[in-house]
Amino acid sequence: MERFPALRLILRYGRLWSLLVALIGTTAVTWLLVTQLGGIGYVAIPLALPFFYFLAKSYVELIQIVVEMVH
Repeated sequence: MERFPALRLILRYGRLWSLLVALIGTTAVTWLLVTQLGGIGYVAIPLALPFFYFLAKSYVELIQIVVEMVH
């Protein structure tokens, strides 16, 4: 693990990283929809936030599985 500092960071701060990615993705989607559709675009927030969090969290879990198999 000493040779792979990025993996250490992902394993240590994976949940925080997932939340940050989810917030950034939700903000981008909401901004895009609000500029196109107006106020109705805010409806995307409850759908986009869990979707992006699940997507980012599954990436972190996949990295954890690979590291456990190799280590």
